[in-house]
Amino acid sequence: KKLSTMVPLEARKYIPVPISEVTLDWFTIPSVKSGDEDEHKSTEVLAVAIHNDVLSIYSNIVEQANLSTTFFEVEMFSSIRSIIDVQESKPILILDIGAGTTKLYIVERGIIRQSHVVNKGGQNITLNLSRALNVAVEYAEDLKRNRGSNTAEQERAIDEMVDIVFNPVFSEVNSAIISYEKKENKTVEKMIMVGGGALLSGVLERGQDRFKMPVELGNPFDKVEAPAFLLDILKVTGPAFAVSIGAALRKLQEIE
Repeated sequence: KKLSTMVPLEARKYIPVPISEVTLDWFTIPSVKSGDEDEHKSTEVLAVAIHNDVLSIYSNIVEQANLSTTFFEVEMFSSIRSIIDVQESKPILILDIGAGTTKLYIVERGIIRQSHVVNKGGQNITLNLSRALNVAVEYAEDLKRNRGSNTAEQERAIDEMVDIVFNPVFSEVNSAIISYEKKENKTVEKMIMVGGGALLSGVLERGQDRFKMPVELGNPFDKVEAPAFLLDILKVTGPAFAVSIGAALRKLQEIE
C-alpha cells in the first residue's frame, strides 16, 4: 500500500535530475519463488523516468500533425512486446542497432532485467566509409546499403568499417552479458537483433561468430497477420519495424 509513496522517494537515488522535471512510471516485477523463500523479503520495482521536455516535444509533434495519442512509452518496451513471447522464461538479449546508438535489453519472462546503450550505430559506418573513400556521405550510405553490387575495393572498405564500428559494440555487449550472468547466476540463451542496422549485410554473421549463443534477426510481423504475398519481404525488413509494431500492438490491446 505504501509503494505509491515510496517508489518516487527511492527513485530520486537513480534519477540525475530533480524528480519534478521528469514523468515517472513504475510497476512491480513479479517474483519467481521457490521452496520456503520469504515472500516479504523484498520487492523489486522497475521504474522508468522520461524528461518532461522530451514528452512536450513529442506532444507538440502529434498536435501539429493533427494526430492523437493515448500513450508514450520508451522504445525498448515496444521492441520487447513485438519480439518476445512473454511466456518465455529464459533470459533473451535484444540488440537494437539504430543509426546513432545500439541498445541492448536483457529480458526475462517479458520483463526487462538489464539495459545498456552504446553510442555507435549504422551511421558511424557511413561516416567512416565516407572519409576512407573520400566520397560524399550520401554516396557512402548507398554503398553500405547496396552490398554485393559494389567494386571489390569498396566491399573491402565496408567490411573494414563494419569491423571498426561493431568490434567495440560487441565487446560492450559481451561485458553486459557477463555482468548479468554473474549477478543473476543465469545464462542468456539467445540474442535477437532488431533495428535498421541489423539488416546490414555482415552484421548478423559477425554476431553469430562472436557470441556463444544462437543469434537471429527479429521478426515482429510474426505477431500480426499479413497477406501471403507480403510475408517474404516483411520477414526480410522486419527488424526495422520492431518498435512501430510493438507500439501498434499496445494500442490494439487498449482497444480490445
